[in-house]
Amino acid sequence: MVTQKCQKVSAVVFLVLGLVLLVLALAGKAPLRNYIDNMIRNQVRLTPGTDTFDTWTNPPISPNDDIYIFNITNPAEFNNGAKPNLQLVGPFVYRKDEKKLDANVSGNLSYVYYYDYEKYYFEANVTQDRQTKYNLTDTVFIPNIPLITVLAQLNDVSLPTFVKKLLEEFIVTYEESHGILGLTLNGTVEGILWGMPDPIMRKLYDLKLAPSPNFALQTNGSSDPAALTRDTVVYSGHDNISSLGEYRKFHGRNSSGCWGTHAANVINGTDGTQFEPLLVYNKTKRLSIYTEQLFRPVDMEFSEDSSYNGIQCYNYRIPDWALQNVTFNPTNIGYYAYKYTGMLNLTKCSSGVPLYITKPYFLDADERLFDNVTLDAKPNSSIHDTYLCAEPYTGVVIDGHKRIQVSVETQSQFNATGILKNLTDAFIPVIYVDEHGSITDDLTSKLKSSLLSPILATHVVFYLLLCLGAIFVLGAIVIFVRITILHYNNTPEDRQVLVRNSDDASSENEQFLSFDGNRSNYYEATD
Repeated sequence: MVTQKCQKVSAVVFLVLGLVLLVLALAGKAPLRNYIDNMIRNQVRLTPGTDTFDTWTNPPISPNDDIYIFNITNPAEFNNGAKPNLQLVGPFVYRKDEKKLDANVSGNLSYVYYYDYEKYYFEANVTQDRQTKYNLTDTVFIPNIPLITVLAQLNDVSLPTFVKKLLEEFIVTYEESHGILGLTLNGTVEGILWGMPDPIMRKLYDLKLAPSPNFALQTNGSSDPAALTRDTVVYSGHDNISSLGEYRKFHGRNSSGCWGTHAANVINGTDGTQFEPLLVYNKTKRLSIYTEQLFRPVDMEFSEDSSYNGIQCYNYRIPDWALQNVTFNPTNIGYYAYKYTGMLNLTKCSSGVPLYITKPYFLDADERLFDNVTLDAKPNSSIHDTYLCAEPYTGVVIDGHKRIQVSVETQSQFNATGILKNLTDAFIPVIYVDEHGSITDDLTSKLKSSLLSPILATHVVFYLLLCLGAIFVLGAIVIFVRITILHYNNTPEDRQVLVRNSDDASSENEQFLSFDGNRSNYYEATD
């Protein structure tokens, strides 16, 4: 029978061991966390010769652009003043090849300089897997953006009078030759996307009011090194890890130059592929992305926990306030947010073309935008919203969709010249692009093995020590409680018997040891 003395010794051992394990777990947590955090910071800094730098400059992920065009299915009625009926045509899938060429780090390692390279390649097989109804050679009708641009510029007080006169004369001639189709522009999908001759654009080009004599909704990059965009500079993260990947200059500029305030024109944020590490400690921090199509940075806010390919990540989305008009968010005055909520006015940034950016199908925008157009579907946040999924330790974006719709504004006030008689106030969707990408299986495995597995191992060790320590302490408490209960449940006579038994056991042990330490002598003596 185990004596109370042995039980007390066991309880003390359990208690000491448990406390030691708890102290090891709690005291070691901070140094271990700091070690892991510093390891992550060192790994994600943009340092030449590292895997991180090579992956950043030459991403193994080629994002795809799913491009859709809103086709006006009633062009004759639209030209006579009816609402346009819009049918989505697509997707036409393009692979976007993006690289950062000739990347070099400054002498103090603070900045990275590089050339931007970007080019689109049509993915015919992927497009056919997605849809077989439409082809690049199909004819579509869209609003006549060159004509609308001229009409908008005729109302621009800064345009010289003689230029306005030339444009008015040209537009009259154009309307006489095109008649009822004046408000629409038709062409093949490929021509409208990437470029086709247009008489109005030719006239604007001749007057030095347009950069090209062709009309195109998209521009494609050049493989000619001389045509690459130079002087893009980002912070390497060596001086301040929180500025990792943020632009110092974008295409040689540190200001957009087309917005109404200095704050609105400042270029900041990253390219949307990498943010500062250790978001796990501050998931609610806003992430800023500079988007070339928007000429401005856009803040993203945490929305929900998520996962991709077995990796835990944080989803970030564009908050409502970012696209609210000045009535609801006065700070957006620099972005000329005088129109409806849910849209970005690009008129000043697109050479006077009255273009507006929204989420596809006017998601989260003012309901009045639906009044003067007929769409073939309703907005759906699951397929029309923009989001990115960032791995919380490294800040690397492992999945995301950037979904943008471009609409053109028509205004009845453009009729001041009397050129067109059926122009009404409307925002007519023209194109919708879903740019999306995610890390490959190889990158997923590499991220898990090189970084996430060690982090998981440290968490397992910490919680194992914590649990073992708690178990030992709990075991000591149970033993002490049991001894106490036995002590108070026994009568005084029982306790005296226990004491005598304990004394007899001690005497017997002494007698056992008194026979020269020889067990055989003891057994012979007691026979």
